[in-house]
Amino acid sequence: MKTGEQTVAIAFDLNFRHAAEIFSGASDYIAEAHLDWQLMPLNFGFETRLMELARSGQLAGALGTFVSDGWVQGLLATGVPAINMFNFSKITVVPTVSPDDYATGHAAAAHLHTQGAQRFAFFGADGVYYTRLREAGFRAGLTEYAARSAAKKASRTASELHILRPGPSLPEQVEALKDVPELIGIFCSNDLSARELITLARHKGLRCGKDILVVGVDNDPSESIFAGIGISSFKQPIRETGYQSARALHATMQHGSAPLDLELKLPNQVIPRESSLASNRARIGQLAANYIRENLALPELDAASIAQQVGVSRRSLELATKEQFNTSPYQMLAQARLRLAQQLLRSTRLPIMEVGIRCGYLSAYHFSAWFKKQCGVSPKGFREGRGIEGGSGGAL
Repeated sequence: MKTGEQTVAIAFDLNFRHAAEIFSGASDYIAEAHLDWQLMPLNFGFETRLMELARSGQLAGALGTFVSDGWVQGLLATGVPAINMFNFSKITVVPTVSPDDYATGHAAAAHLHTQGAQRFAFFGADGVYYTRLREAGFRAGLTEYAARSAAKKASRTASELHILRPGPSLPEQVEALKDVPELIGIFCSNDLSARELITLARHKGLRCGKDILVVGVDNDPSESIFAGIGISSFKQPIRETGYQSARALHATMQHGSAPLDLELKLPNQVIPRESSLASNRARIGQLAANYIRENLALPELDAASIAQQVGVSRRSLELATKEQFNTSPYQMLAQARLRLAQQLLRSTRLPIMEVGIRCGYLSAYHFSAWFKKQCGVSPKGFREGRGIEGGSGGAL
């Protein structure tokens, strides 16, 4: 170990895909802040090993998905500062850096309403804290919709929310949904639950897009593969969580306390796929939106290439995006590029040219000129202002 190097444990009981993103985000902050930290990854069942390291005096700090306040207090008693990541448990003795799970549930309600659901259900295990937050946000979103609507059916959406729990009785719970005559919007606490529900519903004769609309969380492509249908899902800011956790731990180690702006206020944006889309045009529009989102770095991306990838005519694409988003393919592309540019300028220290390349502009000059036209300020000025909003940055 180099002289002055500090060992920081980063412990997570998560799947390896998430673990890699967390590690990358934390590493980004360490590099940007020029810290001499050595990250020590610990995975499943990390508690015993982490406590041994803490008691030995080898750790300068710890990031982790902790299970209880009592356990964290034992860690703090060794003199090791810590930051909790994600809402797997309700942790109050140290700061928690986590996506906004309540807002995710709220946004799920809005999406399912938009797609025409008239009844609603929530599926998830009650013992996980993030599940409770997502369920609460979902219920609040339904309540707000009912309050805004004069329709008698809408007024009962929150009070008649079906709660589905995993376990031996789940087949009977899903069977009972067949008695509901209206289209049912179901928010699942994660993609694993969504896949389980979709598979079971299919066996019961319930069809996605016809009888039920399903949304999950995590944007895990493997779950869509096993479900046999694209699962609509929220992409959580996993990498950003790692970055902000390292930032918070650094502040704690320096000043004894973490910054107040820990909660990730990033857009809780659903990526709709077949599982929650009721109409054919809605599916075409979302396929186009997904393709745009995943290929913003392509300079040649335009309406014609998008239509070709989606497998429709340009006119069909224009009609679909107009119906689904009330905009054109060109405007969708411009909005998506602007949002990405603003996000990168706010949350990273990437060179302006690199930001432009990721947004499809190979020339820093052309990127800067385009950005200034959209926002009224240069990329450098936007980054220094940290929050100067402008342009057509609406939701995609």
